[in-house]
Amino acid sequence: MGKKGKKKGGKEAPGVALNPQEEQHTYLMMQVETLERELQVKSAQAEEAARSELEMRAKVDQMEEDFKQEQGTTYAVTADMARQYKALQEELIYKINSLETQLTEQKEELDITNHELKELMRDKDEDIENKDEQIKQLNERMNEMSAEFANMLSETLELMKHHISEKLSDNALTDGDAARPDFAQRLQDYSNKAYNAVSVNAKQTDGHAKAITGGEAATGSG
Repeated sequence: MGKKGKKKGGKEAPGVALNPQEEQHTYLMMQVETLERELQVKSAQAEEAARSELEMRAKVDQMEEDFKQEQGTTYAVTADMARQYKALQEELIYKINSLETQLTEQKEELDITNHELKELMRDKDEDIENKDEQIKQLNERMNEMSAEFANMLSETLELMKHHISEKLSDNALTDGDAARPDFAQRLQDYSNKAYNAVSVNAKQTDGHAKAITGGEAATGSG
């Protein structure tokens, strides 16, 4: 720049011709000044570009740092959710297995209970059948005994009639002859009452046994 001022100060007056060397020197000086101005402009642009690049790099670094932090946070959240899901899954599997085990055990207990109930019902039916058979046999025996008693009573009555008739025939008293039919009738009435009492007792015993058997059957079916 000082050269430029010197050049302006050393300019000759207009109308004075310059030699070729001076013209060449002047031209070169002008080229240098032009290049210096361009260099200054380029340097300013380069500085601006460098500053922009630094700012951009800083933004990129910040974005990378934010991305890393976000990635770390996302990974932590994802890992925590995965752990929770796995724990919940294991808990549900455990509960399902426990419920299946309980269901199997309850089914087995139900099968055992049904089997025991069937056996109990079968034993109950067999017991009722046995009791019915016993009652039938007892009734038959009671009927036989009742018939035997009736026969025995009838035979005894006939013997008593015959014996009394013989005694009364030996007695010559008139009032004895008059009392003979009445006495025989009383013996017949006594025989009928005894037979009816035995028959009624046998029927009551039979009815009571049937009522007990019917009650047991109703209880078993209930």
